[in-house]
Amino acid sequence: MLIVSWNVAGWSSTVTRIDRYFKPAQEDSANNASSVSSNKKKRKLHPAAAIQHFMERHHADIFCLQEHKLQKQQLANRLEPCQASCIPGYESFWSCCVHEKYKGLNGVVTYAPIGSVVAADPAPLGSPDLDSHGRCIMTDHGSFCIFNIYAPNSSGHPLSFKMKFLQALRRAMLRQRERNKAVILVGDFNICHKGIDNFWKDNFVHIQDILTEVNDKTSGTIQDKTTLPSWKLEIGRHWEAIEKVMQTQEVVQTKTQNSMTNESYNKYRLAVTLPDGRRVHLGKHETSPDFCQYGYDFSASTYCDADTDEILPSREANVVRVSVLAELMAKLAGVLWDEDRQREIADACATEPRVSPTRQWLSQLLTEDQMVDSFRYLYPSAKGRFTCWHQFTNRRYENEGHRIDYCLVDQSLKPRIQRGSTLRCCSKDDTDEEFALGETAALRAATANGMFEPASYGGEGIQQASQAALDTQFGEAHTGMIYTPPSFSDHIAVSVLLENEDGGLLSQDHVLSTDAATRKAQPHKAQMSIASFFGAGNNQTSSTTTSTTAKTTRKAPLGSTVPASKNTISKATTSRVKKYSIMHHFQKQAN
Repeated sequence: MLIVSWNVAGWSSTVTRIDRYFKPAQEDSANNASSVSSNKKKRKLHPAAAIQHFMERHHADIFCLQEHKLQKQQLANRLEPCQASCIPGYESFWSCCVHEKYKGLNGVVTYAPIGSVVAADPAPLGSPDLDSHGRCIMTDHGSFCIFNIYAPNSSGHPLSFKMKFLQALRRAMLRQRERNKAVILVGDFNICHKGIDNFWKDNFVHIQDILTEVNDKTSGTIQDKTTLPSWKLEIGRHWEAIEKVMQTQEVVQTKTQNSMTNESYNKYRLAVTLPDGRRVHLGKHETSPDFCQYGYDFSASTYCDADTDEILPSREANVVRVSVLAELMAKLAGVLWDEDRQREIADACATEPRVSPTRQWLSQLLTEDQMVDSFRYLYPSAKGRFTCWHQFTNRRYENEGHRIDYCLVDQSLKPRIQRGSTLRCCSKDDTDEEFALGETAALRAATANGMFEPASYGGEGIQQASQAALDTQFGEAHTGMIYTPPSFSDHIAVSVLLENEDGGLLSQDHVLSTDAATRKAQPHKAQMSIASFFGAGNNQTSSTTTSTTAKTTRKAPLGSTVPASKNTISKATTSRVKKYSIMHHFQKQAN
């Protein structure tokens, strides 16, 4: 059983690309016996045939997507692109953002084979404030359940909201375990767990540790004959002055110009003033003043726990990224560190932050709740294997990214984790497992061995890759990473392959519940087709009969229901029709 998880950053645009590049060839079918023509005619493809073909090429049994960004009403009115809610052979279960402020954002959806889901819940966190954001969908598959999540990021919401979401999610998973369900958690966590999951320049140096070490060494507190590296002494010599300069920081408005188009843009940048009065800019040009100071605030901070009102630490003081530290030393202290020196520092002491509530939460899942990070379980030392890159600065093409997408499984499912094929390298060395663990292999995989090209600075956006490059994402089912193209999303897909001999894990004999939560997870079924509307009077059956039929038959293309007389419209049917919808129009005509 292969579970694929992917932040698509807008399902509509991704579906459009899938439909364009991966539509299967139309099948030819012979004319019926009554036809006088001996020619063959093409059978019309289902609108979602390309998505189905795409999923099949990935061998995906269950497909979990984040950031679909579709609104509930859009699905209810069947206005989603390519009828993406009704892929042949699959049921889809949606959680849409209904929060007034964030409509059209967020959203998660899980596709699963017909008959493989017992029930679903688009609001499993038990909090209207959290569930209204459409960040979590739970599907019950009998012996196990899947939580598909899109966790809040650090820039869009305060840390207190993110921690409230994460703690509620942990409680929701515990409730399922109490029902004897094994839990699988997939999605975009927006958490980079360990230093190995981060590009090395984005890891953190704990400055206070170095200052203490330098002070102890130079003052003779520690009798040690070893010599400190020069870069530690340089930090010890200049950090106090750097701190004073950083107190002068301010955000200033700037203008940038595209050298190819001559277009001008209003931007912002962080500026500081040196003791001699000179102004120095730090960081990059940003579209928002808040973004300018991100990474340059070295003070300790706290947050308020939303459940307990307790004030808790969220960051240590003087914890600085390697890249930022090198910039400060160069611009504020006049000390230049080349790439080799920066790498030496990163390898020697740069890690993830020691104080980080979100990372601590993920660690608790892996230790206290005994969940298994399927990727790190199989590849504990793999370097450069990231799942997200900054698109606007072309960081994927240098493989400067982060691993923030995960597939976690409960301890009881650990024996079922299968490797499948090894980590992909997009080269002849794909079968070399030792090579696959290194940074060179990871760069080749991220760029399709150089076939994915960075966006130009002329404003044309990401370069369209060749079909050969697009097809590099496909391969054998495996636990690991699926290098979907950069033009599809700034994230790639991740996957976990679980042993499912004789259907022992994923059964397709389940009857889908008709409870309120499950119905809410399928808003696309609220709007009837024209054919099913007119046939309602003759085709009303119990929910049990309908569900039983769904177990044994594959999903037919939309609109395949045989219509009955348009005069047989029941009161039950008319009461379900929304005013001003197309169904409302036909109801008025029939009456």
